[in-house]
Amino acid sequence: MLKVVLVDDEPSVLEGLRIFADWEQAGFEIVGEAPDGDSSVPIIRDLHPDLVVCDIRMPGLNGLELIERIGADVARPPKFIILSGHNVFSYAQKALRLGALGYLTKPIDPDELKRELKRAAGVIESERRGERENLELIRYAANR
Repeated sequence: MLKVVLVDDEPSVLEGLRIFADWEQAGFEIVGEAPDGDSSVPIIRDLHPDLVVCDIRMPGLNGLELIERIGADVARPPKFIILSGHNVFSYAQKALRLGALGYLTKPIDPDELKRELKRAAGVIESERRGERENLELIRYAANR
């Protein structure tokens, strides 16, 4: 099961995220939540989630700054799906440039969220499979 952390300054959005998606069916377990970017940093560092679903505009550290901070601080940073109440193309561009897997606008469409989670799980699993294969090749080469 992949681990996910939810980050949003609106309690109703956090509740909606918990309810809207069948996290287990998508292959995820919610391991943590935070009401803003600043308080999410230690949670992400301690819990090592595979995915972070976070709002783009929050007090303190916003979603884009969070991606940058975690990318600089964590050896194996999680993937991100960004949520926004604003359909601003430049935000989406920057989020994707920073490595976010997806960008969803609020109000969140439950079906779109489910599709993004399944896609994210596929990307994460594919990367892990590639890493395992590379490690096996290195071990094989070292033993020859």
